[in-house]
Amino acid sequence: MKRIWRLWALLLVWFPQMAMSQNFDDAFKAFASQNQQSFNHFADSINRQFAAAMETHMKAFIGEEPKVRDSRPKPKQLPVLEDAPAPENLPAPIPEPESKPERDKPQPEPVPEKPAIPSAPAENLNVMDLNLFGEPLQIVKPSFPARLNGISPKDVSDFWIHLSECNYKAMVHACKTVQKQLAFNDWAVYQLVLQLAQKTYNGLYDEQAVMTVFLLNQLGLEAKVGFEKSHLFCLLAFEQQLYGISFSDVNGTRYYLFETDPKYAKQKQNYTFWTYDHSFPAPTHGLDMNIRQTMKIRHQNVETICDSCIDINMSMIELFATYPQVDIEVYANAKPSEDFSQSIDRLIKPYLADLSTLESVSFLLAYLQYGFEYAADDEQFGYEKPFFCEENYYYAKNDCEDRSILFSYLVRHLLHLDVVLIDYPGHLATAVHFPMEIGGESVVYKGKRYVICDPTYLGAPVGVEMPEYTAKDRTIIPIKKL
Repeated sequence: MKRIWRLWALLLVWFPQMAMSQNFDDAFKAFASQNQQSFNHFADSINRQFAAAMETHMKAFIGEEPKVRDSRPKPKQLPVLEDAPAPENLPAPIPEPESKPERDKPQPEPVPEKPAIPSAPAENLNVMDLNLFGEPLQIVKPSFPARLNGISPKDVSDFWIHLSECNYKAMVHACKTVQKQLAFNDWAVYQLVLQLAQKTYNGLYDEQAVMTVFLLNQLGLEAKVGFEKSHLFCLLAFEQQLYGISFSDVNGTRYYLFETDPKYAKQKQNYTFWTYDHSFPAPTHGLDMNIRQTMKIRHQNVETICDSCIDINMSMIELFATYPQVDIEVYANAKPSEDFSQSIDRLIKPYLADLSTLESVSFLLAYLQYGFEYAADDEQFGYEKPFFCEENYYYAKNDCEDRSILFSYLVRHLLHLDVVLIDYPGHLATAVHFPMEIGGESVVYKGKRYVICDPTYLGAPVGVEMPEYTAKDRTIIPIKKL
């Protein structure tokens, strides 16, 4: 048994970086040294009991209409404060290249050559090639069952048992190792699992749905198989609110409907589907969409924007492109890459060197107001897409949400001041807590006074609020210190 696990360790995950290889080898040796027979029996028993219960615990549910974070449309043109003087001595506006590709989705980079796989032993285990967020991976491919016999609960239950009888634990451990070594959050893990299912069952979308849910459950993430009269799909639980995606509540937990078949990709609502009303017996939790650290991908996967000023981690851009719309706090609290943060320091810190606190905030406010082209999301993308910080420099234009998220980051990162977001109907702005008394419109949160700063109101200084809004329109969204 130990000899077999050493062979799994050699081929389970192979990264281009030789420095990482030893880490993977050590991790797998530690994993292999555990009492596998006891663990395997326990895991197999859980899956068998769960699969058996799946057949008898089916209930009908309704796919409800997707939530909309703010139904009021954003302004088509940038609001302007009358007679506001144009600022001087700002960084150059973000240029738009003469020929710019469509950037609704990042353009794929060529896959770099991978080193030769070590000579396979007599067991000759198969591997599959993946390229996820610019990182080439090779992961062991267990011999999974070929097809579902149908899409009834009995068919799915039988297929689940067949999956549990394969050496899926090696693939699960590979996913956990990738998650740890590359600093994947839960959404990135879901993308990894989805790609594994797509590679394993190419074009077999029902099988992909079941395998995706199966692996997510083994990884401790809450998911169910959804049954519609013509196909299967994934039901995923999340720690945060999602928008624009149909959902249904099952025993007090909200599950969002994710299709594996492109034919059904357009989200539906108010239609009946079936799923089992019991959860996977091993501990699971909803997917956490927060980005608490940047993925640890190859350093060369960085693109410089704005005349060598701003460095963008393209792996993170690829991750962002897969994101559904989530709570604004997720975007505002996401940790930017070190490349991005350092390039922000190089670009902006020299301008702040001799400025007071108020002057520094005013400078950053004017930079956001005048340094970016404005466009509402429906004009630029055709759908609602708040930006993570780096995306403001990747895409051609931005709107009020994007500017407020970036401004809040710059103030916290460069000036170390507390910031909250101010949510109005159809608009988002910010408010800054100053260490001294500053005049103007303000809000109070947890005993602290925050002065309104609107990075979308062209020419508006610190403390000036758009005239169409009043105090009753404000909702405070707290964000974390950096």
